[in-house]
Amino acid sequence: MPKVLTIDPSQVRKPGFVEFQPIPVNQYQKSVTEEKEHFTHEEFKAIYHDMVLIREFETMLNLVKTKGEYNGTPYNHPGPAHLSIGQESAAVGMAWTLTVDDFIFGSHRSHGEILAKGMSAIHKLDDEQLTRIMENFFDGAIYDIVKKDFEGPVKELAKRFLVYGTLAEIFARKTGFNKGLGGSMHAFFTPFGVYPNNAIVGGSGDIAVGAALYKKVNRKPGLVVANIGDAAMACGPVWEGINFAA
Repeated sequence: MPKVLTIDPSQVRKPGFVEFQPIPVNQYQKSVTEEKEHFTHEEFKAIYHDMVLIREFETMLNLVKTKGEYNGTPYNHPGPAHLSIGQESAAVGMAWTLTVDDFIFGSHRSHGEILAKGMSAIHKLDDEQLTRIMENFFDGAIYDIVKKDFEGPVKELAKRFLVYGTLAEIFARKTGFNKGLGGSMHAFFTPFGVYPNNAIVGGSGDIAVGAALYKKVNRKPGLVVANIGDAAMACGPVWEGINFAA
């Protein structure tokens, strides 16, 4: 891999076209005023809330890894923690318009995407649906923990459920979403449309296409998103997925 890669934002971000059949590149130029016409004040608050939640979650993990504690609580986490601090808007922007029927597949750096898609589902599901999901998942093992001494709205309880299940999984605990067997790089929670992440760079590229094909063949609702980075374009599974999709 290169030791130095110079990127000129004025060139990379300027509007233009990739020549094939015209493919728009960096054409989004709307102002905040224009975007405000498409969202309510409450929706903006919810979007900001979800971004702050992800930032604090990742900041907490960073402090645990580098300082061995968070807010005065010591903890030793010897496992991996590939963070996405600074990428909160990409995760929440992706998840905000997705439905519960839409699936996401991620990478080794997908804590933020798990939380973003989970919060998107929580915003969209009603209290009865959320309660049923929490009660039925692993016979309520996580639900029984997070509801203890809790008084408040069901959606707030569901947020605690999401954060607890994700964090317990990262810490390899039995009460994690995958009983601690998936860990940081393989966590998932299918009731909210969060499908397995993949520690292999680009590994979700063809798996996501397979999931999309399943939906198409079986006439299932929803679309599938593969959250993978630029480096994935150098990996075979991504091009395999593109070929299948074509």
